[in-house]
Amino acid sequence: MQLTNLGKWKIKVIESGDFKLDGGAMMGSVPKVLWDKTNPSDNLNRIQLAMRCLLLDDGENIVLIETGIGDHFSEKFKEMFDINQRDYSLSNTLSDFGYSIKDITHVILTHLHFDHAGGAVKKELNGEMRPQFPNAEYYISSKNWEAALNPNPKDRASYLKENFTCLKDYNVLNILPDNVEILPGINTYVVSGHTSGQQLVVISGNNKKLVFCSDLIPLKSHLKLPWIMGYDLNASLTLKEKKVFLDLAANNNWILYLYHDPEVIAVEIKEADNYYEIINEYRRRN
Repeated sequence: MQLTNLGKWKIKVIESGDFKLDGGAMMGSVPKVLWDKTNPSDNLNRIQLAMRCLLLDDGENIVLIETGIGDHFSEKFKEMFDINQRDYSLSNTLSDFGYSIKDITHVILTHLHFDHAGGAVKKELNGEMRPQFPNAEYYISSKNWEAALNPNPKDRASYLKENFTCLKDYNVLNILPDNVEILPGINTYVVSGHTSGQQLVVISGNNKKLVFCSDLIPLKSHLKLPWIMGYDLNASLTLKEKKVFLDLAANNNWILYLYHDPEVIAVEIKEADNYYEIINEYRRRN
């Protein structure tokens, strides 16, 4: 199955590269003997992750959700996370669909961790950071903006200020309250178990909803309630937020868009006995 349209919105799946993180950290308390079956690890215990942005076009507004990891990192950083942008890069994937960096009018960031917001900015030859999308307004929740400026020690390494402070300096950043409408048909849904003020993005059209799940449900494996990342600041809150969210998704036939899953773009689910069953699956093209 493919994602192509939702109401007035044309939908484009924008792959921006792959990278790797420690499998144990991604799966939390789940034993490796279980998660290695679904998300096999390399010799450094790292598992493959996508960075799958989403583009929405209604003929007037061209909206990009998430920006990937960017390209202004050191060789050491690239090696540590095994960043691979040979097959996909944000600008190349946009151009494959006939878009350019200059076409984007809105950039919605779910949160400011480096693997989600690094592509929001670019580094000039003189070392200055500036917004990557010159004609776009950017959107982040007020809670996450504060979390990024004053990070918790547990996720301090994930908030790299060079990735986002210039957005405020260039006066292109819109700092939002929780659960707001950004454009007709595009709303935010804020959760805080992973990090404070993470805003999922809900796209509505033709009595259907697609939700950009970001790091609430980063992988297909995380549809299982107990599978919660060790990276999350508050695992018990994540568990509560996941239960509420997945019940809504199952009962209302939401399409769940997965940012990090290396093989599966999106799923639709229904409730079963003590778990959620996938009834439709949209897979990545090889």
